[in-house]
Amino acid sequence: MARFTGFDEVYSALYVDFDNIYTRFLDADPEAARNFGTAPYRWVRWIENHALRILYGEGVRRRILKRMVYLNPQRYQEFRFHFTRSAFQVVDCPPLTTRGKTSTDIHLVMDCMDDLSHSTHFDEFIILSGDADFTPLLIRLQEHARRTLVLSVGYSSPAYTAAASWRIREDWFLQQALKDERDDYAGDDGMTSAGRGRAPYGNMNAPLGGAGGGGMTGRLPVDDDEEEDDGPAPGNSW
Repeated sequence: MARFTGFDEVYSALYVDFDNIYTRFLDADPEAARNFGTAPYRWVRWIENHALRILYGEGVRRRILKRMVYLNPQRYQEFRFHFTRSAFQVVDCPPLTTRGKTSTDIHLVMDCMDDLSHSTHFDEFIILSGDADFTPLLIRLQEHARRTLVLSVGYSSPAYTAAASWRIREDWFLQQALKDERDDYAGDDGMTSAGRGRAPYGNMNAPLGGAGGGGMTGRLPVDDDEEEDDGPAPGNSW
């Protein structure tokens, strides 16, 4: 497994497709969905401290300098306050069509592209969404030598996970970032008693669900325009 070295701090930008993550958690685990929407400070802190030693070595700090969340204000107005209190910039993305299509995708993509030339050089782009439409964005970020971390809930297309540098394990995020009341994380390697002995990062060439890949659990129904592939998907999980 490759390790990035030479860093004291890793500068990160976080982009949250709220509608995508919340609705999928809501189908799978309403309590987790509620925690995701009302306690973003908890899972942001978990991401900041998760698996740093494994990927970067000792003494490296992850700093999430930019926090963006995109949500439909007509459906999720109640959650805006919680994200504002957690230092997020909230971008309202109301429906633009009768079918409820919002402008989240284009807003998120434009912000990421703008941030490539930001005066602060962001080392990581963390995208919380399972929307395969972001695959070209991940590829473009990789071309600019930026690491990309994604969280997808339920099924993710193989192309999407392959385009990301790393994929945050859904089961660990659910248990440690959203539900674990003892501690939001357990050390900078993200290991808890339930996860000891399992590497939080998968082998770069291992298929998801294989050895070291850390597969998904409790997959949700596939989107109308996606067909689930029973075969292993490329990518890296942590």
